[in-house]
Amino acid sequence: MSQTLIIKTELMLPDTDQWQHRFNIESETSNRLYTISQNKIKKHWGCSCPAWKRYRRCKHLTAVGLPPNEKPYEVNIINN
Repeated sequence: MSQTLIIKTELMLPDTDQWQHRFNIESETSNRLYTISQNKIKKHWGCSCPAWKRYRRCKHLTAVGLPPNEKPYEVNIINN
């Protein structure tokens, strides 16, 4: 059984050529917004924050229950 993510509709973003299921998440320590999304081909999840760009893991993915390190992972997305 797949995990289900419930995302507020106003946080959802359009897909790009490489990324799908895109949504914004607020930083816990600043007023920044980061984008979490799933790679269309490899099916791993990524984040636009500096930690994910450098280390391929971050607290934003962990906060929503997604795996780090470019591990393919499928979820059900529900827009709320």
